[in-house]
Amino acid sequence: MSYTYMQIHLYFIIPPIILLWLIYRPLIGRREIIKFLWLGFMATIWTTPWDNFILSQDGWTYPTGSIIGKIGYIPIEEHLFFILQPILIILLHLIITHKRLLPFDVDLKLHNGSYVERKKPDVKDGKTNLQGIQTLRRRPLPSLLWSGLSLLGLRLVLQTHLYTPTDYGMKQTMFYLGWILVWINPVIAFLTFLGAKFTRSDWVTVFVGTGHLWIVDTIALRSGSWSISPTTTLGVEVWRGLPIEEAIFFFLTTYLIVLSSSLISHIHTLLVLSPSLPPCPSLNPLAHIQLLAKVAFNPPRIDKHILAGLKDAERTLKKGSKSFEIAKLAFGREMRLGLVVIYAWCRVTDDLIDDPFENTSEHSSESLDIARSNILDSIRKHLIQTYEISNLYPASEYPNQLVKLDKILDEIPNLKLSDRSAFHLFSLIIPRLIPIYPFLELCNGFSTDLKFPSKPIKNLYEKEAINISDKLPIKTTEDLLIYADDVAGSIASSICYLSWSILDSSNLINPIENYNFSKNLHNYDKSISTILKEEEEERKNKDQEKIIKRIKIIKCAREMGISLQLINISRDIIKDGLISRLYIPLSYFNSTNSIISILFNNNNSKENENENQNQIEQNYNEFIEKLLNLADNLKNNSINSIELLPNTSKSGIKTMIISYYEIAISIKKNKGKINERGIKVGKWNRIRKSIKAFWI
Repeated sequence: MSYTYMQIHLYFIIPPIILLWLIYRPLIGRREIIKFLWLGFMATIWTTPWDNFILSQDGWTYPTGSIIGKIGYIPIEEHLFFILQPILIILLHLIITHKRLLPFDVDLKLHNGSYVERKKPDVKDGKTNLQGIQTLRRRPLPSLLWSGLSLLGLRLVLQTHLYTPTDYGMKQTMFYLGWILVWINPVIAFLTFLGAKFTRSDWVTVFVGTGHLWIVDTIALRSGSWSISPTTTLGVEVWRGLPIEEAIFFFLTTYLIVLSSSLISHIHTLLVLSPSLPPCPSLNPLAHIQLLAKVAFNPPRIDKHILAGLKDAERTLKKGSKSFEIAKLAFGREMRLGLVVIYAWCRVTDDLIDDPFENTSEHSSESLDIARSNILDSIRKHLIQTYEISNLYPASEYPNQLVKLDKILDEIPNLKLSDRSAFHLFSLIIPRLIPIYPFLELCNGFSTDLKFPSKPIKNLYEKEAINISDKLPIKTTEDLLIYADDVAGSIASSICYLSWSILDSSNLINPIENYNFSKNLHNYDKSISTILKEEEEERKNKDQEKIIKRIKIIKCAREMGISLQLINISRDIIKDGLISRLYIPLSYFNSTNSIISILFNNNNSKENENENQNQIEQNYNEFIEKLLNLADNLKNNSINSIELLPNTSKSGIKTMIISYYEIAISIKKNKGKINERGIKVGKWNRIRKSIKAFWI
């Protein structure tokens, strides 16, 4: 069966592109588009003169009727291929490397190690220097290797065209191979010198992409879509129908596209990690390319504590939340970097407050209360100090200020090196991306948790006559909503700020400058009109419409966060009761005995635990129904605001919400019956709905 050149595209090139595009479509933003535009443009500019010359020398030919027409010597379909191949390989590269948090390999010592101890900063000429690592190092030796292959190609070209003293009996047969090496290897040598380097995932992309193109080329050659001149090739085949020159051509072009894509991904990541660069490149393609070139020729050094901290944060994720470990993959890499940093900080601070000592059970209630309160004070102090000094970064004094932050952390007992790493990572990445207020609100949520008894309330109740309600801070629905807003609404708002900073701040080095409205917004007593009035005095109506939109988005995001926290509370009633925490408002209960049934339930007593304990289900539908109805109302009021967020963040956020709401659906189906582990959620149903939320 014979195919025309266009049929080769329609049957074997375009369908895989459409499939890969559909798979990755929700995450395609300005960073991905610039790859398609730039590499497609460069492929066309660099290849057109070369291709014209090869065809003028009959390097390969096309039978009559195989092509639509020509521009110069080049078929229109071939010009199309200059664009289609980069799109195909880039999409393949994006999907295969998506799971990696960093698109480059970190130094082996950091990769295998954990927290890097912060030593006294080096001082040179009276200036303090960051302990930086160059992740985009110049690579002169590998570049020389590629340059050597270019010279070999030049030697073959000269042998073919200029003289004949020594042709080794091959002369014209070296034509195609020589021109391939002369044409493509100098570009590879240049990018390699700049620091472009492969990871294992990059190599997988090269092999898969090359393999596909080899198969397509074989089909085309065997069917007569085009033919390679036997006089300009060596006559050696990889397999029947695939000349060695064609195999080398497709390997090298795929290698070059992946190398370029990898380098651009590396630079995009550096924009987030380096405080002296804008985390979000411009929407203008020319300005975007200019920024990429600036960083490629003058790459920043990255504080090694950031790189080590990211490794620790990934380990924290794997241990602490398998669901978030999977859910984060619904976001692009740059958003994931911020989310991982936030999650690691939240996880570490929560654990430190819950377990201030190695053996918490051996300490008295009073000592636990004091220790937890002191730890929370230290966390707040560290947070405030971090934001106060963040304005100095990347000034030379900043590392010295980080030593001051270390002194605050020294006040926290039982602080592991990996915990310290999470604080350092937060202080180096987050302050220029997200205002301080959501994290201060989270600390307020921690304060509410500290109002619960540190020891089982049953012991206090049996030893002395106490009013149980005095020991439980969540007394009304309003108390519940404020608490849920502090612990979940705050994080929801931080994700909004993060999405704008990473995806929609266009060349601002400190995107936080866009959020002057945030101080007033996080004041519960102020309305939107009051906030805008105060904002107007500072901004003089500049971007007023954008500010109104963002304020409304954050308010809706907080409602969604509250909704998810109410689901969390419904699921964990028994689990929380074990540690004497009751987040159901006391106003929901008819009597003290109803409260006691949760906090003192023998089935929940650790004294009566057995191996089947977690399977004992209890019905709290009376309370759960109220909580979930409230959650549904909040969700319905706020869900549509997700569409107002930057495009490449919407699918990830929807996926997380839908995945979490499967918990509520499972509780309802089970008619409010839960156990100590919460509720079993159907794995495949959750996956199916998450997939639907991500792609539809």
